[in-house]
Amino acid sequence: GYLFDLPSQHWSQILPFIADCMTNCVFNEEHLNSELKAVIQELKMFNDDFVSTLIKSLVSAVFADHPYHNPVIGYKQDLWSLRSDDLKRFYKHHYIPNNATLVIVGDIDTDDTLKQIEKAFGAIVPDPSYTKDLFYHSSDLVSQAVTLYRDVALPSVLLGWVIPGVSKGDGYLLDIVAWVLGTGKGSRFHKKFVDELQLVTSLEIIPYDLFEWGIFFIYFQPKRIEDTDRIIALIQEELLLLTKEHVSVKEIERAVKQAEIGLLSIYEDNQKQAYEIGKSYLSTHNEDGLYNIIKRPVDLLAEQIQEFISSHMRNSLMHKGMILPLIEEDKSYWVTLQELSDEEDNAILSQKVRGTSVKKESAVGLITIKPPKPFVFPRAETVFLDNGLKLLFYSYDQLPKIDMIIDFQAKHTSDPDGKEGIASFVAAMLLEGTRTYMGHEFLAAVESYGMFLDSAAGQINMSFLSVDLPKALEFVNEMLMQATFPLESIEKIRGQMLAELQDFWDSPMQFSVQLAREEIYKHLPQRKSRLGTKEGVESITRDDLIAYYKDFITPQGTRISLVGNLEGYVIKDLFEASLGYWHGPEVPALPVGTIDPLFYHEKNYPLLRDQTTLCFAGVSVDRMNKDYDALLIFDQIFSGGFLGTMSSRLFALREQSGLFYSISGSLIAGASEQKGTITVKTIVSNDRLKEAESAIAGVINTAIDNVSDDEFVSAKRAIVNSLVDNFATNYQIALTFLFMDKYQFPPDYYDIRPRVLDSITKEAMQDAVKRYMDTEHFILIRVGRV
Repeated sequence: GYLFDLPSQHWSQILPFIADCMTNCVFNEEHLNSELKAVIQELKMFNDDFVSTLIKSLVSAVFADHPYHNPVIGYKQDLWSLRSDDLKRFYKHHYIPNNATLVIVGDIDTDDTLKQIEKAFGAIVPDPSYTKDLFYHSSDLVSQAVTLYRDVALPSVLLGWVIPGVSKGDGYLLDIVAWVLGTGKGSRFHKKFVDELQLVTSLEIIPYDLFEWGIFFIYFQPKRIEDTDRIIALIQEELLLLTKEHVSVKEIERAVKQAEIGLLSIYEDNQKQAYEIGKSYLSTHNEDGLYNIIKRPVDLLAEQIQEFISSHMRNSLMHKGMILPLIEEDKSYWVTLQELSDEEDNAILSQKVRGTSVKKESAVGLITIKPPKPFVFPRAETVFLDNGLKLLFYSYDQLPKIDMIIDFQAKHTSDPDGKEGIASFVAAMLLEGTRTYMGHEFLAAVESYGMFLDSAAGQINMSFLSVDLPKALEFVNEMLMQATFPLESIEKIRGQMLAELQDFWDSPMQFSVQLAREEIYKHLPQRKSRLGTKEGVESITRDDLIAYYKDFITPQGTRISLVGNLEGYVIKDLFEASLGYWHGPEVPALPVGTIDPLFYHEKNYPLLRDQTTLCFAGVSVDRMNKDYDALLIFDQIFSGGFLGTMSSRLFALREQSGLFYSISGSLIAGASEQKGTITVKTIVSNDRLKEAESAIAGVINTAIDNVSDDEFVSAKRAIVNSLVDNFATNYQIALTFLFMDKYQFPPDYYDIRPRVLDSITKEAMQDAVKRYMDTEHFILIRVGRV
C-alpha cells in the first residue's frame, strides 16, 4: 500500500504521478544497491525490536505451510541476490489496474473525482489473464513454541491462537472479544492478573489480523519469571471457563461502548478511514463495511463470544513465544554471532556500490501551486470558575463525541530531587480508587461508559460520548478531590513503574535522547525523565504521594480544554457544579535556568544489540525566541519536519548511502519556556558506524550552506499547508487551544501565521541556523556494542 496525505487544493494533481508509478518505474541497478543496503539495515533494526521479532518468529513457526511463514521484508540471504530484473518481473505482473484499489477520503467532489481518476488511469491497459494465487493452511491440533534469548532485564511472554482472517471473520466480534479479555484496565484479564493477583506488570491484546488467517495474541510481562507457567495455566483456566458459561452483561456492554467510541475516533481521522475502507474492500469486497458494522443484542454477543473462544482458543491450539534474559555465559557467544553477521553483510554489500547521486526533482514543474483553501480556524471560548480553574472550550457537532484535556501546572520536571517519578506515580494513583469507587472499580465504572481515560504526569486525557459529559465530570471530581491512595495499589503501581523503567532502559532509541538531555540540561529540571529513576520511584512513600496530591493537583494554574458536541450544555454552570468546590494552593512556575555551554564530546552506553544507536544532540532555542521560525523552516528541509517528508537532507543521505534504514531529527525538539534541543537519531550496523557518524556530522554542518530557493519556498509552503492539521480532530483542537493559551498567542495566530512565515528570507534563515547547527557544540551518544 501507498499513502499520500495531501492538501485539498492539490490532491488531484498527484493522480498522474501515481499512474506513472504504475507503469514506468525503471528500477535502476545502482539505485537498488543503495536501497538494498538500507533494507538490510531495516532487517537489523527489527531484530533489535524484540517483541516484533518474537511475533515474526512465532508467525513463521505457526504458518510453516503458508506464505505468512516468510517475513514481510524477507531474509537477508534472499535480499543479497536480488537484481533489478527480479523487481521488474514482479512489478510488471502485479502493478496493473485490475489488481489496484484507490481509496480517497477528504474534501472532494465525488463526480469530479471519478473524472480525474478516469483521466489519469483510464489509458493503463489491464491484464485480463491476471488471477490471484490461492494459498492454503492445514489446520491441526498442534502447538508451536519459540524462545528468544536477549540482553533484557525483564522477560516477555506471547500466547497466540490462530483465528479466521478478515476475509472470513467478524471484525466487530473480534474487537468485542479483545475488550472483554484483555484490552483496557477494566478487562477480565487485566483485573485478574494485574490488579488482583498482581502477577504481571502489563498485559495487552495484540490482534494480528491478516486477510486469510490471523492470530489472537495475549502479551504480558510477568513480575517474576518463575511465575510464568502459573500465569499461563490461569489464563487457560479462564478461557476454559468461558467455553462453559457466558460473559456477563456488564462486560459485554462495556466492550460495546468501547467499540463505539473507537469507531467514532476512526471517523475523525481521514487516514484511519482510508485504511479501514481499503482493508474492508480488499478482504470482503465491501467498501461500506466501516459504516455498516453489524451490531447485535447482548445475548447474541454472549453466545458468539463463547463460540469464538470454544472454536479458536482451545488450550491445545495455544502457541507460545518468550523473550528471556541472556545468561552471563551466553553473552560472549551472542556477540560472536553478531560479529559474524556483520562480516557477512560487509563482504556482500561492499561489492554493491552506488556511483550516481540522488536525482534532482524532474516533475516539480508539472504541479500548479495553489493557495490553501479557505479554512476558518476554530477559536476557543474562555471562562474562569470561581476557584480559578480556566476553561477553554469549542462546540463542534460533527460527531456525538467530546475530548477533554486537563492540564496541570506541575509536570514531571517539577519532581523534587530524590523523588523523581512522583508526578507519574500520583497520576497513576488517581485511577486506583476513590471514596466512591474502591480500587479497580473506578476504572471499571469509567470504561463501562465507553470512556477513554489516561492519566499521565501533569495531564489527564478523556474521550467520551457527548451525552456522558456530566458523568465524565463526576469521574473527574472523584480523581481530583477524592482519591484514596490505597497501600496495596501503591505497591502495584510501584512495580509497574519499575518494570516500565527497565523496559525504557532496554530501548536504545528512547533512552539515547534521555542520555543527551542529561548531558545538556545537567542540573536543570528539564533533564528529568517522565518515568523518573529507579532510586526515586523506590523511595516514594504514601505520605509523599498525598503531599504531592494536595500541593500540585490544584485548580491554580490548571486549564481544561474541551472540544466536541457541547450542544445543550451551559459549560460554566456545569463545571462550576462539578468542580467549583475544588481548591488548592498556588503552584509555582518552573524557573528557567541557564544551560551551560556545550562542547563536542562523546558518551558510550554498552548494550548487546545487533545495531548501534547514534544520537547527535545540541542546544536549540526556546519557543518565543526570534530564531524559532527560521529553525522551523529549516527543520522542514533538514529532517522533513512535521510532515516527515522524504525530500529532506537526512533522507537524501539515507537514499544515497544506504547507511541506515531510518533516520530522524528535529531542530526544535522540546522547545518551550526553556531552550529545546537539536537531535538526529539513527540505528546503524557496527561495520558502518564510523562512516555513518562522519556522514551525519557532515550533513549537520553543511546542509544550511546550499539551500535552493525552491527548497526554501517549498518548506514554507509545507508548513502553511499543515496548519489545518492542528485542527483535524477534537483532541488535536483541544491540544492546540492549550498551546495557544500557554504562550498567550492571539486568537488570529493561525490566520496570520502564513504572513509571518512569508516575511522570513532565505538569508535570514541561513544566518539563524548557522548559530546552532555546529557539531563542535554537540554531544554524540552511542548505544550498542561500543
